[in-house]
Amino acid sequence: MIRTPHEPSIIDQMHNTSLPGHAIALWSLGQEGFLVKWKETTVLFDPYLSNWVFELAGAPWQRAFESPLRPSECLDVDYVVCSHHHEDHMDKLTLQAIGQSAKTRFVVPRAHLGLMKEWGIEESRLIGISHGEKLTLGDGLSLEAHAAKHEEFETDEAGEHFYLSYVASFGDVKMLHAGDTIGFAELEDWLKPQAIDVALLPINGRDYVRQRQGIIGNMNYREAADLGAAIGARLIVPMHYGLFAHNDENPAFFVDYMYKRYPYQSMHLFAPGERFIYMK
Repeated sequence: MIRTPHEPSIIDQMHNTSLPGHAIALWSLGQEGFLVKWKETTVLFDPYLSNWVFELAGAPWQRAFESPLRPSECLDVDYVVCSHHHEDHMDKLTLQAIGQSAKTRFVVPRAHLGLMKEWGIEESRLIGISHGEKLTLGDGLSLEAHAAKHEEFETDEAGEHFYLSYVASFGDVKMLHAGDTIGFAELEDWLKPQAIDVALLPINGRDYVRQRQGIIGNMNYREAADLGAAIGARLIVPMHYGLFAHNDENPAFFVDYMYKRYPYQSMHLFAPGERFIYMK
């Protein structure tokens, strides 16, 4: 993202954004990363703020754009929430850097608590969660987990799911961060009664070519649009596109499909680093 010299940073915007209790501010960080502010509480979802995937695997996993936020800028964030352990969602370098903060707590699938400890995150700062569980993180702030199919359900020996979708309640505002998942009937059934306001849904899809390369897929743009509409989300936001050229989807296809199939459905397409305020 190219920022003009006079444009405030995301962290400056975060500190200077005042919100009523029935509103949240979201900043898009790329891939499935979002910074969310509600009142004075801040939550990072799936922050991939480094170049860790490229450092591990090399080409073609280079970033298409620089991270609009640095891990060192996130030491005042209240919570970091990760949907699953893939390096572009549960980013070791980012999490270790934020782990230097004495304030931030980390919510991860219970199946990955051991890995977080291996990375040096203090046990007292870790919160595990699994399918069907609800956490109360603060007054008016809660998080509910649903099993996700990153093509398939996967669990550890204890039956804890590796992939999760989250419904975060910020007061009366409910936001779905679907994590990495395909669309499936049970997910629709779990989400429909929850009156989702904002649904963040992956659109990069899946195919046999990527599968042969070891790239596990997600719902495509049609599935994301259909699921968002089926659960009655007031606002649908596509995510998981644009960062890696070989594992991508053109979000214009999502917009075109929404325009033709759901012309009265609200949606928003983020630019990296953009702030968007949702008010209920």
